[in-house]
Amino acid sequence: MTDRPSIEPPSVRDHLANERTLLAWVRTALTVVGLGFIVDRLALGGASGRVEALAGVGLVVLGGLIALGGAWSFLRTRRELDTGTYRPAAALHLALVAAVIIGALAVAAFLLATPAG
Repeated sequence: MTDRPSIEPPSVRDHLANERTLLAWVRTALTVVGLGFIVDRLALGGASGRVEALAGVGLVVLGGLIALGGAWSFLRTRRELDTGTYRPAAALHLALVAAVIIGALAVAAFLLATPAG
């Protein structure tokens, strides 16, 4: 039987770090929602097509999903800190990266479809 290192009980610092991480998720979500709003309003203000408006709405929905992922991550981490079973969630973080890439592609598509000036 191998000796497993003991996991220290969570400190106040651990829980505060978890809260700061949740706030970072919320800031990211609000930024994506705001970007989606701007894209949608720009699409409605100009002679842009339906694709641009859908990109804006898609970004707003994506922002909501990011907030939901942040809440899930916060609750999962809190539970795992309290039970001493914490493991980093790489899949959720990679999903956030994928969401940012999708958002960037949507904005790039909007910029390419909209004439300058």
